[in-house]
Amino acid sequence: MCQFCHQHGEGKTWYLKAEHYAEELLADLERRRYLKEFIEKYGAEPGAALEKDLQRVWRLPAWLRSLIFRFQERRYRRDHFGQVVPREDLARVLELAGSIIRLPCICRKSTKGRTDAEYCIGLGLDPEKLLDFQEPFLATFRRGPDAAPLERLTPAEALDLHRSFARQGLIHTLWTFKTPFIGAICNCDRADCLAMLSYRYQFRIFFRGEYVAEVKAESCSGCRACLSQCQFGALGFSLLDRQAFIDPIRCYGCGICREPCEMGAIRLIPRSGHPLAGNLW
Repeated sequence: MCQFCHQHGEGKTWYLKAEHYAEELLADLERRRYLKEFIEKYGAEPGAALEKDLQRVWRLPAWLRSLIFRFQERRYRRDHFGQVVPREDLARVLELAGSIIRLPCICRKSTKGRTDAEYCIGLGLDPEKLLDFQEPFLATFRRGPDAAPLERLTPAEALDLHRSFARQGLIHTLWTFKTPFIGAICNCDRADCLAMLSYRYQFRIFFRGEYVAEVKAESCSGCRACLSQCQFGALGFSLLDRQAFIDPIRCYGCGICREPCEMGAIRLIPRSGHPLAGNLW
């Protein structure tokens, strides 16, 4: 388990601690202010602006780029940071969250101008109690006076929704709003997600998952159906063995590669203790 997880999980998986989802955390004025400013900023700021900033830093000498990114990553961990979460842990997360609402995606709004891409799930946020959250959010997305209210979901409904996202190849990531308060699950891909856009430039604002995927050689039929699923380039195919394989150094442990596998040939194993990926977060 990484240092961040130890700090906020006290030796346990940090995102499975009930107190990180408590609505009472939003009584903290600093957290409420940050959430409101986040919505207003990223809901209006085009994704191109973020990429221009990343490109500007990318052109710097490697040592300076690394120094700037390391400083910024430390700031993000304090305010707004994520971690990949597989479906095995989602059921527990959704039970802990209390209030669950489905939201339009700020990333897709920023990168593609789409206001109808509802891929985000708000956790522990009751919009009826948080008008200072709901009003700027609805204004940012210009949903109009006749728009339906933010959709509430039961844990079972939310879990079914995430299963459908996984079948489409989207990875699940949990996000803090003023760490360690967990406020959202996002469902991401490399085409539209701002966090994945940052990943392209080696600017890390989310951790790998607690697991690593591996192929069960005795079960793999060599159909290659899994190869197109991986967002991180961790999947390959051995022509000699006629089987898929997974590079554990690139694997983020999302488990999405399992979705198209009819043979059940891919499994997740704990990252801790893995000889190559154990210290990669």
